[in-house]
Amino acid sequence: MKKALTIGELLITMAIIGVIATLVLPGFLKDYHKKVYITRLKKVVESVENAVNQACIDNNVSYFDQTTYSKASDGSNQQAFIDKYFKKVTVGNNQKPFSEKYFSVNGTSGAANLVAEHGYGKLASGEAVSMYCGGSVNYCIFRVDVNSTDGPNIGGRDMFMLGIDKKTNKIYEAHANLADCTADPLGKGCFGMLLRDNWEMTY
Repeated sequence: MKKALTIGELLITMAIIGVIATLVLPGFLKDYHKKVYITRLKKVVESVENAVNQACIDNNVSYFDQTTYSKASDGSNQQAFIDKYFKKVTVGNNQKPFSEKYFSVNGTSGAANLVAEHGYGKLASGEAVSMYCGGSVNYCIFRVDVNSTDGPNIGGRDMFMLGIDKKTNKIYEAHANLADCTADPLGKGCFGMLLRDNWEMTY
């Protein structure tokens, strides 16, 4: 007499698999999206680093502070830097490549608008960048949205802030308090937490 699974047993097995998948899948997708965001952020960080170094080479100087791109102005210096050293795509007239609103990871801070009145652009690879260099500080700020206007538009998930030390060309977290990461809609402190935690979103 040969033994085999009955239809009832197959249905029970499939139901068990379905329940397990329902429990596991959301966590898996969340981890997957985090890895995608981090991968894209790493790519932009590398692009910024290469652009800063190439600008120094082109101007025959050692540090970004010695180029006109790092000087405070009406934003034309920063726009010229982004236009020259990044592969961009064209967006509609007067449209900025950032979302109109951003939210914090913990949801307590409400929406925030990103004012990209300085140099900015949407990269050919899909990320949005905005650059600002103040005259009284030794760093420039890059804001990066790794998927432009697409969601989730949350600081620390797809929106980050990078600092460029104009005196050393080093890319770092310019915001002093990393603990602000989960409460800031524009991701202040989150890049620093990623660097500290070996590129893991532990927050």
